[in-house]
Amino acid sequence: MDYFPYDSPRPFQREIYWRVYSALERGVPALVNAPTGLGKTAAVLGAALKYAFERGLGVHYVVRTRNELEPPVRELSRLRERGVDVEYVVLKSRQDMCCYRQLRRLEYLEFLAECSLLKKMGRCEYYPPKDVEVPLKNVSTYVKMLCISKSCPYEYAKERVGRARVVVSTYYYVFGKEAADVRDKVVIVDEAHSLFNAVASLHAVKISESDLRLAYRECRRYGFLEEASKIYKLLTLIRKTSGVVEDLLGEAADLSLEEAIWEITKKKAEAGVTPYTPLLLVKELVDALRSRVKYLAEVREVDSAKYLALTPLDPVSIVKKALEQAANVVYVSGTLPIQLFSEVLNLTKYEALDIAFHQYVPRENFLSVVDVGVTTRYQERSEEMYLKIASRIAAVINASPGGVLAVFPSYEVLKAVRKYLKISIPHWFEGFDEVEIENLPNKFFIGAVAGGRFVEGVEYVVEGANLLSTVAIVGVPYPEPSAYLERRVELLKPRLKERAWGAVYLYQAVVNIRQAIGRLFRGPNDRGVLVFLDRRYVEPDLWNALRDVLAGALIVENVEEAAPHFSLFR
Repeated sequence: MDYFPYDSPRPFQREIYWRVYSALERGVPALVNAPTGLGKTAAVLGAALKYAFERGLGVHYVVRTRNELEPPVRELSRLRERGVDVEYVVLKSRQDMCCYRQLRRLEYLEFLAECSLLKKMGRCEYYPPKDVEVPLKNVSTYVKMLCISKSCPYEYAKERVGRARVVVSTYYYVFGKEAADVRDKVVIVDEAHSLFNAVASLHAVKISESDLRLAYRECRRYGFLEEASKIYKLLTLIRKTSGVVEDLLGEAADLSLEEAIWEITKKKAEAGVTPYTPLLLVKELVDALRSRVKYLAEVREVDSAKYLALTPLDPVSIVKKALEQAANVVYVSGTLPIQLFSEVLNLTKYEALDIAFHQYVPRENFLSVVDVGVTTRYQERSEEMYLKIASRIAAVINASPGGVLAVFPSYEVLKAVRKYLKISIPHWFEGFDEVEIENLPNKFFIGAVAGGRFVEGVEYVVEGANLLSTVAIVGVPYPEPSAYLERRVELLKPRLKERAWGAVYLYQAVVNIRQAIGRLFRGPNDRGVLVFLDRRYVEPDLWNALRDVLAGALIVENVEEAAPHFSLFR
């Protein structure tokens, strides 16, 4: 296996390597779903490099968050140590790569204003970047060495991103507003299960009533009266409107702010105050409206504060547009519902490698229990039902030999059940408490919310040992219905018909469930119990989507019936 960063592959890595290589050779996308801890990054990167280098192409490895840059950078570093000499760049947020530490603490738009001003006035000692060579050990070392060389890491990477054979970046530089050119590159999309939501978030715009008010006042103060008048129209719209706004572009189509932003920024800097102006937010809003992206515009209210939100209705079209020039694409995830994902992306030909949960974690290492005596189905929610769920969770805590993570579908359900829970062991609830994982005792309880920070990207592992023995999934973590999601369903209906609802709602629920399962099983030797507290798990849609986990499950009226089995899985 050329371009593999280790002496010998672990189980499944060889299969991933050659299946990805085969897909690239045949000119079809590869969809790889494999559990966390298997070593997907090394295998996929190695296969892509082999194919790309044989054909004079490049590789762009793209991840969702800055923390997820480390695994591909680590594997690329190991390949370089093994003699694979290749020009590379690492690219993340301009602010994260800034050499001025004090600027990293600013709000992002404030940072951009400071950065732009420093460059335009020739006051940045790191700009323009120098042509230097830097070692690749990890992301922080890469940034630090460039700063030591007096070379702006961000500008250095941006200058080289077009000619580098390997680029490792966050989603923003492929799917965002500063997209890199991916022609003649194999693009590897990591954490692909989150792609559509992440892209929607990248292109979303939010501006508050108070931001618009400040922008209006600054325009008047600095003499830009025409711009102030047009901003006042937007401000009035927010004040008088609630919910969906059908034609927002008409309110802002002729609003030009470049001159006002530059003059106000310069005058504020000359006065010795921060050069940031809220007109930057207004410009972001106007630019979004003028783009080809279809947005849903809504006026929302949170804690008595109103704001205007733009959210892309069709993130799929943004993804496809960003990747249309790529040589090929590999989609990788540990929780990817391949069938649903391919339908949403409208892929008709592709190579799928779906390593089922039970293929990686031996069946004897886990027990699945479905409690059909409870549900969080909206029509059946009641205080009586919340009390029943609380009693089930108490039974799970009592039966479990180690840590218990309960994942709720929403904060509302968590709070409704929480008031009936009487827990004597150490416990924490998302939204109320902070958890220090390294200080967790042998037995504990954590109440989390699907998609929240107690579930996404968290490892309850200390010194290689998983502290959890049980994960309980309370209800089915479908996203809360909204005007935005309903519009997305409507957009998909002409193509997917009755499957459109599942492509939006079921897709996210399955991803949330598999993310929760992944907290308990970080490697093939982990053991534990998975509890599904909702009768809907025996219905066809969910059962089929989770067959590798639910096949052989104990189906009970009350989880207490399964309690004697819990101690066997520690």
